[in-house]
Amino acid sequence: MNMVRLHKLTFIIAVALSFTIMSCNLSETITPSAESDVAEKFANEFFNLRYKNSAKYCTKESEQWLKFAASQIGEEDLAVLRNAEDGATVEIENVESGETESKVTVRVSNYFEADTIGKPGRIADEGLFRLSLVKENRTWKVRMEGLPRSEKRSRD
Repeated sequence: MNMVRLHKLTFIIAVALSFTIMSCNLSETITPSAESDVAEKFANEFFNLRYKNSAKYCTKESEQWLKFAASQIGEEDLAVLRNAEDGATVEIENVESGETESKVTVRVSNYFEADTIGKPGRIADEGLFRLSLVKENRTWKVRMEGLPRSEKRSRD
């Protein structure tokens, strides 16, 4: 094989390998997992206190926790929410996928954090929340066994 052919072959292999690597990286960033998609939609609705909307991303058994959360919002809390500049924002941090159960860690910024009974809540800078998801009839759903609690305390 002459030297020109060898260089052309090396170039073609390098280009093909580059395209393969780029396509793998693009597919990871463009197509989120089904679990992360459900977790993000749920968290966006839940942390913006749209509990009724968040119910469609939960198991039927989890709805009791949404009703409980809604019942805990008082007039003073609503005043805090009205004075907030922006709503909560959500970002997926990690997904631990399984066949029928998954854990998704969500970073939530600028969210309402309830206080104790008799005290109004406040807007927290940031928190990390770990959501449990289960597969029901081929669809991922958030399974709540309580209200989501931040694993990372706010910097407020």
